[in-house]
Amino acid sequence: MSARLSNSPHPDDDNWLTARGPGEPAAAFSVLSERQWDGVAFLVCREDIRQRTTWAITQPRHTLIVHLGGAMRELDTEIEGIGATHDPPSPGDIWLVPAGGRYVSQARGQVITYAELRIAPDAAAELPGDGSGRLDTLRPCMAHRDEFLYYAVAQMARLAAAEDDLAAMMGERLQLMLRQHLFRDYRRGGACRPAGVRRAAFDAKTAQRISDYVADTLDRRITLAELAAIADFSVHQLLIAFRHSFGTTPAQYVLAERLRRARWLLLNSGQDIATIALATGFASHSHLSAAFKRQAGISPRQFREGLRTLPTGRHGD
Repeated sequence: MSARLSNSPHPDDDNWLTARGPGEPAAAFSVLSERQWDGVAFLVCREDIRQRTTWAITQPRHTLIVHLGGAMRELDTEIEGIGATHDPPSPGDIWLVPAGGRYVSQARGQVITYAELRIAPDAAAELPGDGSGRLDTLRPCMAHRDEFLYYAVAQMARLAAAEDDLAAMMGERLQLMLRQHLFRDYRRGGACRPAGVRRAAFDAKTAQRISDYVADTLDRRITLAELAAIADFSVHQLLIAFRHSFGTTPAQYVLAERLRRARWLLLNSGQDIATIALATGFASHSHLSAAFKRQAGISPRQFREGLRTLPTGRHGD
């Protein structure tokens, strides 16, 4: 797998243990997208394994690998001294290598695509209620099926390929959910630590400050961390309180406000649509058009032209 990923050879990393046949070229790979959060790195890669490829991991962090696509004819895996010969994996099969565990795998097939989460053992998982925990001890898995995890990772892969802040917000929300899922279903032991009383909603002044901030910064990238700082909440607390206060997620709220601003500019300014797109935080004319059409069923141009051709009532109605 990719030299950028922890289950792949990396010439500058002493934690890598790799093996290839004499004269065998390194597998070709590309990192399609990557994201980084506190304690968690997420990467999506493509790798050519038509030559027999050996991967090995001995790292101080957990490694979660999710097969997304591509054919493997052969796959032999060993984690922490326990080996298995697998049937060719299906999209969604996962491998979890605990921090400090020993992983060795040999594979051959075609060009494959996979995602990887690299998780620090001290990464926090904020839990429902008033607690949080650390992802310090996770159990190993080989060719395991977890439909929730697969769906979340596949969504994160799609979002990681986008550059806009709404995709970043949704991706961050998903990785927080994955932390909770791993803590609940894959942790070998440990206890939650109190995290203080979590406030369930914003007070009126905080909600107004957040609303004003979004309105003032629609033309640039907005992050969950920025919104959380306004409320003096963690990101996890923000997501809960935001829905209670605004009835939607931060990403959906920001998108709605951007489209509201775009409609006003289409009606009240002579700016071209590309300029309006950038002024309302969309990456391009096409980005605005796609979002606008999903919401309104027509393009920004059709919206503007339709307003210009509406009949005027004789009595101003």
